Amino acid sequence: MEDFASESDSDYTSYWRDWFISSRGNEYFCEIDEDYLTDRFNLTGLNTEVQYYQYALDLVTDVFDLDCDDEMRETIEKSARHLYGLVHARYVVTTRGLAKMLDKYKKADFGKCPRVMCHSHPLLPMGLSDIPNLKPVKLYCARCEDIYNPK
Repeated sequence: MEDFASESDSDYTSYWRDWFISSRGNEYFCEIDEDYLTDRFNLTGLNTEVQYYQYALDLVTDVFDLDCDDEMRETIEKSARHLYGLVHARYVVTTRGLAKMLDKYKKADFGKCPRVMCHSHPLLPMGLSDIPNLKPVKLYCARCEDIYNPK
């Protein structure tokens, strides 16, 4: 039984980013390149913004040992989600990040404008605030220049 538990813990950490991006509500994120995530320069200042920063970073970069109780695991998971969001905000303004977001935009991964005259123009996610969790994400149509609430 211990082998099964350790195997599932291993699967959990090795696929954390895949799981996170594919989770409902996270469809507006793109995958951050491994080299970007492991470059300390890109993480400057985030250690003061994220509780249990090092554990969260270890989880996001797939090196975290999950040998802790459920409450602590949930806290670290929450911190990892917060950290991924902060790093993602920096990543999407890089050349590689913009290319990934452009690809998602062209495939209409973020949705299509509901207005008939926009002819299913792709939507782009946008934040109304730079402060995490202050306002929910909105969707912007560049054709009609309107803002929509995601479904």
